[in-house]
Amino acid sequence: MRSIFFLLASAILFSSCQNFFSQTIDTDLPDYDQGLVFHQLISDTDESIRLELSKKVGVFEPVKTDKDWFITGATVEWWQDGQKILVLTPLSADSGFVYVGKFPSALIIGPEYEIRVSHPNFETVRSVQKIPAKATDIQQLKLVRDVTTDPSGAPLHELSFVIKDNPSEQNYYEFQISSDYFYFDYIGDDPQGMPIYDTLSYTYYNGFDNTFDQNIENGTRGGILISDQFFNGQDYKFIGRFSPNSWGSGSTDTTIYRLAIRNVTKEYYQWSVSYNKQYNAQDNPFAEPIAVYNNLENGLGIFAMFNEQRFTIK
Repeated sequence: MRSIFFLLASAILFSSCQNFFSQTIDTDLPDYDQGLVFHQLISDTDESIRLELSKKVGVFEPVKTDKDWFITGATVEWWQDGQKILVLTPLSADSGFVYVGKFPSALIIGPEYEIRVSHPNFETVRSVQKIPAKATDIQQLKLVRDVTTDPSGAPLHELSFVIKDNPSEQNYYEFQISSDYFYFDYIGDDPQGMPIYDTLSYTYYNGFDNTFDQNIENGTRGGILISDQFFNGQDYKFIGRFSPNSWGSGSTDTTIYRLAIRNVTKEYYQWSVSYNKQYNAQDNPFAEPIAVYNNLENGLGIFAMFNEQRFTIK
């Protein structure tokens, strides 16, 4: 009797579970604002501009091809101090969503620069930036290879330098270390049908494993950022450690590294930090949603400028 009761109860419970998990809930999905999207970072050394234009896409909106989100037929303008000085043109017939143009003169500190994008199906998007002043001086740049190891025993290099901070304004700095990663790859066949191999390369962003400064924020592409509110007008010494390009050999490498020291706008700082936090939280179901900073009026994305100094470290 107990066995029959147990089987009957289990059947009822299983049936209830099936009904529970197969329920269909009718709900109206919230509308989202249609708008244009682009991400544009401009350096003081840039001589041209390349803007890739797309649109906002809803979570459940089908995207079958690139044409479902890329936007062609827009007018993209570059303004300086309220005067239109450049109209970008499509890169090609096949890449009409890529708009390019050459600046008529060098970008300088002082003027107000504006990107303005219009399209008959969307509200006009605009954003304004100024190039920040360059860090006054960089001193005591030093690289020490294999200064220590990480917890797994892999070697770490240590990079240090001193910034002479300008006290006249709020400054936001980004530091980025990179190098060339070389690899041997098949590129095709010769006329006799024999395979051809060549040494190719791409830019590898090493990133800093630790920086000895709790005020440092991590940004995109291995960059780290800091505001001078913690040392305004004073010398700031940066010390950071990073993994070399020895690729597990454990020996001192001879790689030539490139250091970029950028004085970035506040908008650049906010976007880079928030973008990195959202990227790192994507695979964590318990993380709170993080909104990426946006400074496009009527659009989504970023327009930001920076002043850059580059150093080659051997």
